[in-house]
Amino acid sequence: MDTVCRIMLVFRQQETLERIKGILVENGHRVLFSCTSGMQALRLAGLHDIDIAVVGFNLSDMSGIHFATDLLAKRSCSVLMIVPAEQMAYARQSIQGEDIVCLPRPVSPQALLTSIELMMQYRDRLNRMRAETQKLKDDLKRRSLADKAKTLLMHAHHLSEFEAWRFMQKASMDTGTPLLEIAEKIVEKYGPVKQDKATPQDGPSPEKDHKK
Repeated sequence: MDTVCRIMLVFRQQETLERIKGILVENGHRVLFSCTSGMQALRLAGLHDIDIAVVGFNLSDMSGIHFATDLLAKRSCSVLMIVPAEQMAYARQSIQGEDIVCLPRPVSPQALLTSIELMMQYRDRLNRMRAETQKLKDDLKRRSLADKAKTLLMHAHHLSEFEAWRFMQKASMDTGTPLLEIAEKIVEKYGPVKQDKATPQDGPSPEKDHKK
């Protein structure tokens, strides 16, 4: 996987921290920080952008489940929890609905790396979906604003739909102003809130365009 994963490590034993860190760093991942305290890790998590937190089932000051739940409430990241085999059923029942993946302990380097890669692939897909959804919302907002500006021009100056749209395009090209900004100015000038206060210099108008 080409994407460098930003990881935090939180385990009760320093020996475990060093072993997990060594595996991850050797395979190109970036370990931002590691610690044994859940409270310290939560403070540090507020200062860094994190992709995945790899945590133990028990930390020096709280349970791993408690830590993971608090972390996910504050940060948009994923959690990989290393859990004793005998506690797997309890852990999975406790984290239902959370973005937490459990691996049984002891965990092999291959299982750890494969889990990290699969989690990053999932995060990449999720981020792309969110970006596409936001783009769709922005496109709909721009279209709605442009349609509103066009309708206001049609009503204010008795223009056809084509004439109103052509005026907006021409105003954009003549001034070098994005069409969205032209639409915003028209809505500000002719919209119901500011319609009575509008003056000829408040925004583009077909009359001024004809006089030039």
